[in-house]
Amino acid sequence: MDNGAYEKYKQENPDVYTPLSTYDYVDQFVHQLTITELVVCVVAAVLTVVAIYKLFVKRKDKNKEDL
Repeated sequence: MDNGAYEKYKQENPDVYTPLSTYDYVDQFVHQLTITELVVCVVAAVLTVVAIYKLFVKRKDKNKEDL
């Protein structure tokens, strides 16, 4: 149907299954973060702390109203 184009493509571009252990430069964890990544992490941490703080302050206010 394809006049042998697929076979020709497979000959020119063979499937290569190389295990990751052969690549020395592949690291699981990043050792350096960019400025943008640091800013995103800091903003997320600050928002988390503020949300937890507001949650506890709101509960303290409810406890005072119950008295």
